[in-house]
Amino acid sequence: MVAGANTVNLDALIKRADLAARGEEGEDISSLSVTGLEPKGFLYPALRKPDFQRETASWSPDQVAELIGTFVKRDLIPAVILWRAGMNVFVIDGAHRLSALIAWVHDDYGDGKVSRAFFHDIIPEEQKRAATRTRDLVAASIGSYQDHKIAIDYPENARPDVAERAQRIGWQEIQAQWIRNADHDKAEKSFFRINQGGTKIDAVEQRILKARHAATAISARAIMRAGTGNRYWNRFEDGVQKEIASLGRELNELLFEPPLSLPIKTLDVPLGGAGYGPKALPFVFDLVNLVNQVGAADSSNRRIVKEQFPADESGLQTVAYLKAVKSSIKRLCSNHPSSLGLHPALYFYSRSGAFQPGAMLAFIELFREWETKQFVAFTRIRSAFESFLMANRSHSEAVRKLGSGNRSRPRLVLLYSRIIKDLQGGASPTSLEEKLATDPLFSFFFTPAFGLLDLGDGLFSREVKGAAFLQSALAAAAKCPTCGGYLHRNGMQVGHRHHRRDGGAGTIDNAVMQHPFCNSTVDN
Repeated sequence: MVAGANTVNLDALIKRADLAARGEEGEDISSLSVTGLEPKGFLYPALRKPDFQRETASWSPDQVAELIGTFVKRDLIPAVILWRAGMNVFVIDGAHRLSALIAWVHDDYGDGKVSRAFFHDIIPEEQKRAATRTRDLVAASIGSYQDHKIAIDYPENARPDVAERAQRIGWQEIQAQWIRNADHDKAEKSFFRINQGGTKIDAVEQRILKARHAATAISARAIMRAGTGNRYWNRFEDGVQKEIASLGRELNELLFEPPLSLPIKTLDVPLGGAGYGPKALPFVFDLVNLVNQVGAADSSNRRIVKEQFPADESGLQTVAYLKAVKSSIKRLCSNHPSSLGLHPALYFYSRSGAFQPGAMLAFIELFREWETKQFVAFTRIRSAFESFLMANRSHSEAVRKLGSGNRSRPRLVLLYSRIIKDLQGGASPTSLEEKLATDPLFSFFFTPAFGLLDLGDGLFSREVKGAAFLQSALAAAAKCPTCGGYLHRNGMQVGHRHHRRDGGAGTIDNAVMQHPFCNSTVDN
């Protein structure tokens, strides 16, 4: 199964806009017709989502298909809540419900004409798979919207259930309620109040929504959507907009390519885990905040916290934030000369193959103040350090014992610093483990961990399958001849055994795969 492929991205189907204009007075319709949702329908072109609306990308294929089925079978659907401003009709509540019906009408479940234009044809494989799964479910249980339109003229050629529904689908309605006599601020407050009932907005997502004009939130969105989708940065000058989009695309690729599949059956895992799904945005938000030392609670804090993020008026702060993140990520694993080429499967994944964001953020914090000489010194003991990591997946134990985010990261940074220092002092990985196991500050890292899940009847869980693969694959993985560390596809270069400056030839016999930092700095 592809990680994160169980959510359908319908975010493109209703455009976003700022609630700048005052809501119009007067009578409003009490229901919406499904035919008005067609591309050239009377209602669809006017529909908008507020700029503070969460992304419409959290329903599963089953949920989307169920909503469509509920509508066509004339079962009750909760009313959508709307607010009129100028020529636009804003969806204050019910964006997922309305988007699911629009997806059916347009045959666009995140991979159709509207979505392709919205995402600039950059659609993750996970998003395509979720769209296909949804379309297949709808086709089997309901039939497509186009099937129903054709059945109006040719009922004898249609499925009986489709032919029966086709005769009434045109006048079937979606109930609507309206927020009246409200300005922008009142409409926004209504949104947050309404959306804390029913399916609540995640605490982290609510913080990001409220900080939507700040550099940290804009940066996180740009990275998550690879510079496509809703342009949260469209109020900036054209040159700044283009730079933000470009940096977002590059960072998305550095973090999330190649896509992650579970159970793990390849060492070609992405640096930042799955780039699609509910856990990705909180991780990216934490990453941006940590790199840029933004004083914000991390995503492990599930409470609503009051934070003040100043708006980025020009976009220049957003560009600076993205460049800082790019520099940190390139250092971890990329083809840039500064890259250590850390193998994600060893450094940032658990023994069973689950991505551990806390481990990655801990290394970013560890490396923050390092200079070139410290990175060179690290490469001297890197092989021993990785041997220690192979035997002790400390980051998993830290999260299990201390909790995620700020609760475990300081202890992890302290542990890694201690390991590096002792290895540089001549300790062996085995003797160091014995020493740390008796240290009250670190001993819990080395207590026996709980076994991986056994499903019974001789069946292997996904965790066991992943652990079995990583155990054998990492042991046989290629290593850098300079430092002895593992090589990853995104963090290696072809180097010369004998330097060009010394007369080394450009032949296969003189070629060797190295970490970029080993090739550009250590060997020089």
